[in-house]
Amino acid sequence: MALRNLIENQTIRIDDHKRGSGEVKNWDDQSADIHIDKETHFPIDGKPQKVRIRIPINSDRVLRIEQKNKTLGKIPTKLKKEIQEAFQNISRRDDFIKDMVEVIKNFHTVLESKEQVKQTLERISKHFDLKWYGNELDDLVEYIDRELISYTRNYFDNGKQYSIKVDKTHIEIGEVRKKKLKNRN
Repeated sequence: MALRNLIENQTIRIDDHKRGSGEVKNWDDQSADIHIDKETHFPIDGKPQKVRIRIPINSDRVLRIEQKNKTLGKIPTKLKKEIQEAFQNISRRDDFIKDMVEVIKNFHTVLESKEQVKQTLERISKHFDLKWYGNELDDLVEYIDRELISYTRNYFDNGKQYSIKVDKTHIEIGEVRKKKLKNRN
């Protein structure tokens, strides 16, 4: 099984605290604190609530879980089990980390061309068992003054929609949430 359960009804973001500063992401610089932010609407005390988990991937920093800027004492059991199951296969985990290291080391060049960003999307999507069957014309591509600044690709599987977005500051992977429309009658 791929890492897909990490993005079912959720989003993960791979970034650092210096996002948006234009700095080159340096994997070996632990002060960069490259990490996975996992956001989920997880029930706490019986109510769905937004929970954010920060999983450091280039340092020995401690894993943190927050709810509305308040640090929680522990990860809810179901969420903890989901993360452990996703990464329990050592070869799958190592393959994911190796690919992420390569993406992050070269992050400053990912958006230099459509071909480079599409290779990055392919490299990432395979770990979540997301296969793209679409048309490049369906990709969301953003430019400012002819400079590629963001690239989003959608993936469909079993009636669900997922997306991977790469921009100058982060990579975001998740299931696209369908917004409920209020009945106006």
